[in-house]
Amino acid sequence: MTEPSAVGRVFLFPGQGRLYGAHLKEAIQRPDDRAAAREVFEAVDRCARPFGMSTNDWWDRSGGADPEDTQPLGTPQLVMLAAAVALSRALMSQQAPPDALMGCSFGEIAAFVVAGAWTLADGVQAVCELESVLEKVRGSGGMLLLHDNPDTVHGIIEALGLPRVVISCRTGPYQTVISGPFEELDMTASAARELGVPTTPLPMVRCLSHHPEAAESADRYHARLAGIAQAPFRIPVYSPCAGRWYTAGDDLRRRLADNLRLPLDITGALHTLARQGASCFVECGYGGGLAQAATDTLQTTCVHSPLRLTRHNRK
Repeated sequence: MTEPSAVGRVFLFPGQGRLYGAHLKEAIQRPDDRAAAREVFEAVDRCARPFGMSTNDWWDRSGGADPEDTQPLGTPQLVMLAAAVALSRALMSQQAPPDALMGCSFGEIAAFVVAGAWTLADGVQAVCELESVLEKVRGSGGMLLLHDNPDTVHGIIEALGLPRVVISCRTGPYQTVISGPFEELDMTASAARELGVPTTPLPMVRCLSHHPEAAESADRYHARLAGIAQAPFRIPVYSPCAGRWYTAGDDLRRRLADNLRLPLDITGALHTLARQGASCFVECGYGGGLAQAATDTLQTTCVHSPLRLTRHNRK
């Protein structure tokens, strides 16, 4: 299975934006589903132990996610993977599987697992290997969300004369993510605010990402994934990085690694899915950014983000 004959409901898996939102226990109410979610977290911890990483007992905490910078190496990313897989499985236990999946950057790992192309153990390995590779370049740069269209953002970068700052992700009509060295991101943020353009930091990313200078890291990461086997997709996966549906002939290890050096076009991906019939989107992860992107880009009301904080679940 590669491209679906018709697309109705789509699960969205976010990248490394912010580990912030309602606790998974609030989104999963049925006892059987909660027990299955706990098993996912336990399995993730077992698979991550050889890498010296874990979810840091996140499932057993009463509150939501902690600030990312207080967590051990790999913990936020493992929590994001476990939460995405557990929430997807809970949703699928209550209704039919989605017609398609779309993973964004880091979120492709969860998409591959939910689609059946990779096992959960494969997904955990991909997360841990990624953190090991990125740890070597930690501090080289980061990412910043500007709440305006790509043309405006490109104009700000050009006016400042910052060639190392690139547009790394087109997330919606008023959401554009850039990547570059921290000092130059700060300069861009200051210039944006002077023009009335709000900005949001993305603290989980502490290196150049979706950036051409990350090509060497992408190659190292691909090499570390050599032992992961690939099974047929049970659910089709669309890639906003490749700009198409993945096929059985794709090396998913290479495609995942390419996310480090290539930009994302989430706006274009959402339009493609809508043209093929997608009418309902469910974000299986934290932040609510993809749900907001779908709402803004497609002007659709059938958008759900179970882990997004609301006035009802905010502590």
